[in-house]
Amino acid sequence: MYKRVLLPVSGENRGQRAHIALKKALQVCDGIIILLHVTEPIPQTVGGENRQELERENRAQGMLVVTPIIEQLENAKVHFRTCIEAGTVAETIVRIADEEKADLIVMFTDGREDLKDFLLGSTTERVLRNTGTDLLAVRRED
Repeated sequence: MYKRVLLPVSGENRGQRAHIALKKALQVCDGIIILLHVTEPIPQTVGGENRQELERENRAQGMLVVTPIIEQLENAKVHFRTCIEAGTVAETIVRIADEEKADLIVMFTDGREDLKDFLLGSTTERVLRNTGTDLLAVRRED
């Protein structure tokens, strides 16, 4: 069993991917689940009040994405924390896994979906190549 499981949550498919990954995370976690939603990075040219406003908007949008998962975890009485971070997705997942000392990252994967994935690898592949943390890649249920 894992004590600290990182579960990245995206808004794709209305979070259905995260619900599928969460099922697997709950099977292997006997500690805390760390929910992570990664928002677009804010350009360095934006500063002051405009930057703060964009950060607030990103955080609010991120919370909308993770709220269904939060509700599920609260109903199941599972310990969890939520992180909303700006950055590039794969790099942010790796960084947060390190900072949080996660034992496991649980990610949904469909495999390669477009030309970018073909050239760079899917987000899951990029995380796997750059992390020392165990990674459980969850495929869609049939």
